[in-house]
Amino acid sequence: VVAERSVEQHRSSALLLDLVQEALAEAGIGVQDLGGVTALRGPGSFTGLRIGLATALGLHQALGVPATALSTLQALAASVDVESGIVVAAVDALRGEWSAQAFAAGGVPRPLGEMELVAGPELPRLAGGAPDAIVGFGVSRLAALPGWPAGIRLVEPGALAPAAAHLAAAAETEWNPQLLVAPIYSRPPAVSVPRQRAAAVRE
Repeated sequence: VVAERSVEQHRSSALLLDLVQEALAEAGIGVQDLGGVTALRGPGSFTGLRIGLATALGLHQALGVPATALSTLQALAASVDVESGIVVAAVDALRGEWSAQAFAAGGVPRPLGEMELVAGPELPRLAGGAPDAIVGFGVSRLAALPGWPAGIRLVEPGALAPAAAHLAAAAETEWNPQLLVAPIYSRPPAVSVPRQRAAAVRE
């Protein structure tokens, strides 16, 4: 990582392009010098994810450079200094629930199952009850839950740029711009499918 910027989450979408410009200026390059573009695809909030992914897609289409989107959960798992064992990465989905996934720790964390939406007390279950670490923004408050197991390491990550850059450079990473139009949301859309109406019968 040669340059990075971060701001409070509630301001990040409005300032995204300014932050990109600042980071490029600090690195001493222009957008035409980029060799690729990537973004985190979630899980996360609807608006933030779509703005980030659309910005990366726009750069990809305008510049003709390779592009892809990375799992936010895998980036969280990669940000923890655990060389072996199991790490549970979690994103707060509100309402007391977390979008979470277990990973085998390592240079490129390997998923051990699919992402699940679980209540906070259930997070250790994703690792068979005893993860080596649970990582995510806000996970430190889990320690206050009644009956929370003692000894589970709760990690509040810093900026995810170094972990994302590491994953982007890994040989296993699939550079596929179609992933930029496949966001992962924290919870399913709150919509109801319309019921089919019975055809009117006329006599």
